[in-house]
Amino acid sequence: MRALPYRWAVLLIACMGSLMAPLDSTIVSVSLPVISEDLGMEYASVVWVPTAYLVTIAALLLTIGRLSDLKGRKNIYIWGFGIFTLGSVLCSMAPGGSFLIASRVVQGVGAACIMATGAAIITHVFPPQERGKALGINAMFVYVGLSLGPVLGGVLTDLFDWRAIFWVNVPIGLAVMLLTWAIIKEDGVSTDIRFDLAGATVFGLGLVCLLLALTFGESEGWTEPGIILLLMVSIGLGVLFVHIERGRGDKAMLNPRLFTENRLFAAGNLSALLNYTAFFGVSFVISFYLQRLLGLSVLETGMVLLSMPVTMAIIAPVSGYVSDRIGSRVLSTTGMLISAIGLTILSTLNEGSGLGLVVAGLVVLGVGMGMFASPNTSAVMGSVPKDQIGVASGTISTMRTVGQSLSLVVMAAVIAAVAGSDIADLVFGGGSVGDIDAVQEQFLNGMQAAFLVAAGIAVLGAIASSVRGPKS
Repeated sequence: MRALPYRWAVLLIACMGSLMAPLDSTIVSVSLPVISEDLGMEYASVVWVPTAYLVTIAALLLTIGRLSDLKGRKNIYIWGFGIFTLGSVLCSMAPGGSFLIASRVVQGVGAACIMATGAAIITHVFPPQERGKALGINAMFVYVGLSLGPVLGGVLTDLFDWRAIFWVNVPIGLAVMLLTWAIIKEDGVSTDIRFDLAGATVFGLGLVCLLLALTFGESEGWTEPGIILLLMVSIGLGVLFVHIERGRGDKAMLNPRLFTENRLFAAGNLSALLNYTAFFGVSFVISFYLQRLLGLSVLETGMVLLSMPVTMAIIAPVSGYVSDRIGSRVLSTTGMLISAIGLTILSTLNEGSGLGLVVAGLVVLGVGMGMFASPNTSAVMGSVPKDQIGVASGTISTMRTVGQSLSLVVMAAVIAAVAGSDIADLVFGGGSVGDIDAVQEQFLNGMQAAFLVAAGIAVLGAIASSVRGPKS
């Protein structure tokens, strides 16, 4: 039997890594109601179980992406799996909410190493005419992870305990570490350029301050001195970051000219930010809607949520293959518009809606996501020189992760604003909902408004995607 060609072996290893982080994201989402009740966590703390993970990733992705360009991607990839696996073990041992959140931070450090280098490793070994197809297959594994998460989380939580959902990462992590060490060759690195420590530090701190302000702004109040201070510090650090990077020129961690002079790079990253801001919070909200209001079990909820990522997994490789031939503009822009339609369908859910309407909205949203992601990622990765593909991978991953964090914040804020903070605390917190009829109407009004806002964001993403250039 012929040996698997090297580039396809590399793709297989990268795909195994791409399965891991999203698997852990969705496997946690479906179990949050059980976790919050078991650990006695309030709503503000529950939100941090997914958000701490995402904030950590967002703060480190760009830094690690650039570091991989300078020092090599193989070792960072291996270290990422080691740290992620350790974090998973710590999560499974959490005695309380604070320990769980801290352990999710450890997971986030490892996930940042994995996510910042995976697409760069694939792009390095595949020629341009096969890049869209390879990244489409990689995206399929991302969505397989999203698909397995709700079902696996439901099964493990139902049969064992919510702590079991973190143990599934351990064998995967150990296996990928071994395969990466044995198979992947280290690519060329530019060791003559010093790492931009100042830029990395300022960027990471500024992004953390911004995400902290956005996360706590609704619950603490936007006019609170602490929130205002965080926003001012994030803006100040953002301005300082641009100044530092301009001064370093081609040696910068993120050269500002990539955004000002590379139309495709700028449009692709902006549309990715808006895409994930519109989409990611859907599973979080629907999970609580199905379990806390409609009384579905964790397993039943997982089966319903499965419809969206399964659709993504089917569409993504096809759209990636087609993008190699016609470019990314039409596919990515159309995908964003279809996502807006799916979100609009979900905004019509009410107390009389059946599960069929929920599934229909999730499937349409999945079609849009599948059409958008692979062509857009391929276009962004192909818009920079090979010595900057780590930066490109880190940048688009940062946009994706910041969008995920923003999505949770925006949807929770809209629900709290429309339904009332007391209703949001009642549904999302660990307490008893009590009389469902008394809270159902208000929560549904908030949920409908959140999905309409998300649909509007998706339309903005389609506009951003369309300006990337007709030949992109």
